[in-house]
Amino acid sequence: MNIKFLLLLILAMVSWGFSWPIAKIIAGSVPVHVLVFWRFLATFLSVIPILFVMRLPIRLKSGKDYWNVFIGGIIYTLYNQFFFLGLKNGLPGAGGVLVTTLNPIVTFFIVFLVQKKSISKRQVLGLFFGFIGGLVILQVWKISIDYLLLSGNLFFLLCSFVWATLSLNSQKTGKSMSPITYSFYVYAVGSIIELLFCWNDPNFWKVWDFGYNFWLAIFYLTVISTTFGTTVYFYAATRLGSEIASSFIFIVPLSAYLSSYFILDEVVQIPVIIGGALAMLAVYLINSKHKKKESIIS
Repeated sequence: MNIKFLLLLILAMVSWGFSWPIAKIIAGSVPVHVLVFWRFLATFLSVIPILFVMRLPIRLKSGKDYWNVFIGGIIYTLYNQFFFLGLKNGLPGAGGVLVTTLNPIVTFFIVFLVQKKSISKRQVLGLFFGFIGGLVILQVWKISIDYLLLSGNLFFLLCSFVWATLSLNSQKTGKSMSPITYSFYVYAVGSIIELLFCWNDPNFWKVWDFGYNFWLAIFYLTVISTTFGTTVYFYAATRLGSEIASSFIFIVPLSAYLSSYFILDEVVQIPVIIGGALAMLAVYLINSKHKKKESIIS
């Protein structure tokens, strides 16, 4: 296995983790609709060169594909709304651990309910650890509506559920188009949706008055974290297999928490560390190799 390629994959996962504190820096600068629009537009433009370099087809094959990318654009727009709303009030490190560890667990659970396939004992154990880990991260003993809103955890929870539906949507397009082509259309749809909500907002052009720190953050969230990080991950999935590639996602919550500590001086919370470890154990149990007699849900 190519060491340089593995280092590139690790770097991509670290870039995902660093996106949490960086997004936190600009989360309250303008209304969320305006912020998401500029992020979507910048990402959409940054994906175009990759499509040409990799010679990926842009034309969609059927009306079903058009419908899927349209729905995907709506779902991803909701995800980014919840992402920035959570960061506006919440802690990026805790949010990064909560969302990135619960995403695969929630996705697995929804797929299990929709496809109604059998589930192995190992996977049941994984779901149990994931549930307990999520409760610990949320610090369930403090739970109240005020706490959920002020901590941003309500929006982070919504992020996990919305991302699970996005995963199911993107899975439907896997046989008919490249994930990068799918992303191209999803960001295009998302940009149009957000433009409809914010084009007459007085803050729409205000972003051009911000200093280079704002645009450096936008550049990182689009080109580095999304375009670079996601492209490398998709390429790794084709070379190494989705199971091996997905195991590298364990790097994301750790890098999100550490980067939030160093960049924003976020206070280390023991429940987040314990809950995150339980959730990562859950993802490992759910996605690890099974014996032939065991059922596997991919």
